[in-house]
Amino acid sequence: MSDRTRDLGDRLASIRKRRSLTQTELAAAAGVSLSTVCKLEQHEHGTPRLATLRKLAAALGVPTSVLQGDSHSDAESADTATLDLWEPVRHALAAPPESDEADQPTATEVRAELRRLQGLMAAHRYSEMAADAPALLRDSATIDDRGLRSAALGMVGWLLVQNRQWDDAAVVLDQAVDAADDEILAAGAVTTRVWSEIRQGNLSEARTLAMSTADRIEPRFSRATVSALAIWGRLWLYVATIAARDNRPHEHDDALGLARAAAARIGTEVCTELATTRIFGPTSVEHLAAETAAITEQPALALAIAERTPPATLLPTAAGRLRHRLDMANAHTQLGQWSEATGALLTVAQVAPQWLAQQRYARDIVGEMVERRRTLTDEMRQLADTVRLEL
Repeated sequence: MSDRTRDLGDRLASIRKRRSLTQTELAAAAGVSLSTVCKLEQHEHGTPRLATLRKLAAALGVPTSVLQGDSHSDAESADTATLDLWEPVRHALAAPPESDEADQPTATEVRAELRRLQGLMAAHRYSEMAADAPALLRDSATIDDRGLRSAALGMVGWLLVQNRQWDDAAVVLDQAVDAADDEILAAGAVTTRVWSEIRQGNLSEARTLAMSTADRIEPRFSRATVSALAIWGRLWLYVATIAARDNRPHEHDDALGLARAAAARIGTEVCTELATTRIFGPTSVEHLAAETAAITEQPALALAIAERTPPATLLPTAAGRLRHRLDMANAHTQLGQWSEATGALLTVAQVAPQWLAQQRYARDIVGEMVERRRTLTDEMRQLADTVRLEL
């Protein structure tokens, strides 16, 4: 048993007693099993899911991060196959291979390669990107262009986060910030770092980083560039999703309002970064509102928001659209609408199997389906294999 698990159990018991709740009453209020509460307080439970902590925190009337303490992580690290796939990239980061002096790349060629890799990123073709990334790192290091070097590092950092290699991603994203030659480019790399902390369940770290960066780059709407508005708005979207998970409803509403203002100013979905395929605009904001409803177990509201959101202008493989489909699958699962939930997940599996395999959220949804269903359909068993659900 780790000290982290013991500290969590002690905090849970202390706050429960301060709220004058029995273990049975807390379990009922949070919608979790009595055994979960008992095992956590008795230090017999492994690291709980962030969703479970959010339910307990909401029932106790405290932010989720209060239960987490200073050192909680909800992260799943990369499996062996993923680590092996990205080993050449980690090696290139540690010691970029020397390029042939007779065949030095130009800035134009490096920019073109970033654009090409953006296309692979949009299609979630990570195996191909892992093979090509070492050359990108080598070439971007040999040209005298800080912006392109930062973009190359930022792209590799994003890919490492997507493939759950947290420590390596943190190092390379810090390098991307240092290499950047303007504030907005640096903020883009920081935004990826915020996303990484969210994926790991490190809510306090993610919140502090997102809010401080958003405050530092706050644009003047009358003269701000689309890039500045998009990065600033995306940071506030992250603050909103952190607040939803951290049981801070008022902060969520304020952050979502700021993001919505930036999106309205832009007017459409845009991708302004060379390092990622991250988009921002009015549809992204509504998708986040639906995500919040699903996370806070308001499935009917989540589906209603999705229904009134204008038809997506995003590509079927766009990460924002895929994530939205997971939110809808989550909402349908909460309502026991198994066919609809399975259909949403199968759609994602068909268009982006490599992306889906890296999503802890998808594993949680399928795990909930498996736990609640008495029998599984062939499609459900297929999904369990696709998301690598443990037996």
